[in-house]
Amino acid sequence: MSDSLSVPSLHSSATSYDPAKPPPLNYTIKCNRREAAIAVFFILIFIEAGVLPLILFYSIRWGAHLDNTKNLAIITSTVGTYSGYKLARRSWYLFISDSSHQRRPLGASRFGPDAFTIQISLGMTGFFTPLVIGSSLSPASVHTVAMSLSCFMIAFCFPLLITGIWPHKLKVPFRVSSMPPYTGLPPAVYTIVEDIVAVDGGGCVEFRQAWRIRYEHSAIMRRIVRITSLWWGASGMILAGAFIAIAWTTPDDVGYGIGWGLPWLWAIISAAMTVWFVNKELQREAEEWSNPDVHKVFSLHIAQTIDEEKVAQEVNEFNDSNV
Repeated sequence: MSDSLSVPSLHSSATSYDPAKPPPLNYTIKCNRREAAIAVFFILIFIEAGVLPLILFYSIRWGAHLDNTKNLAIITSTVGTYSGYKLARRSWYLFISDSSHQRRPLGASRFGPDAFTIQISLGMTGFFTPLVIGSSLSPASVHTVAMSLSCFMIAFCFPLLITGIWPHKLKVPFRVSSMPPYTGLPPAVYTIVEDIVAVDGGGCVEFRQAWRIRYEHSAIMRRIVRITSLWWGASGMILAGAFIAIAWTTPDDVGYGIGWGLPWLWAIISAAMTVWFVNKELQREAEEWSNPDVHKVFSLHIAQTIDEEKVAQEVNEFNDSNV
């Protein structure tokens, strides 16, 4: 989640639109120190929910020789500080700040949460429930606390899996980010990208429109979104179940290390694979854009306000400017 939240201008793009290539997203992380902000965010999250719990547990257990109840109570009190701050900051930008109307989903009211807010809240609930329960028991349960990251994986990855299996088939009676009620949901990676870039990355409503247009006009982009949703959803659910099973069938020292270490290994490997796959597919998309099977339109049926329609028209005019 980048701290660089400046509002971009559609007409300040450094590159002009080439009609032989896909519509541009008009957004880059290679400006305003966004790359550094993203790196700092992931490093601090990794320290908070990966490195710190492992160092504290084994140093207190083997060095200070405190019992598990005191050990896990100390760990629980330290986890969640930075992530809580980032979620609060994100809520400020989305709901309260003067520019919140530029960051909210298309057609959403002022206090309508985006899909990522709901999904990350479910994940954090899954994370803190075993953490708090396990450390509150007397004596504390190391096996229960070791489930924290795995439960986060299950809660966060389940929407990715089901929307990837049935893209645009599932409908819910409430708004999901820019998708109106009872509209077929795209694979969840679509809303994750839209919401994080628009809110945390400062892409605002301009990015939401450009992302919608790119997704609707590119069969390869839709394939990228679906495959990445399926990979993260399926691998996360399966491995989380395996991590929980191992954590409960091994000694405390082993189970705790597996529960707090292997989920990060999965995330790092999956992220590297995702970057490689997306870059490969984007290159293919650019090379094969003239193919009718690639430049194939699909409508998301997103309802928009008059102001949002004006922004959509501006994005389209920008994309067509050099035709």
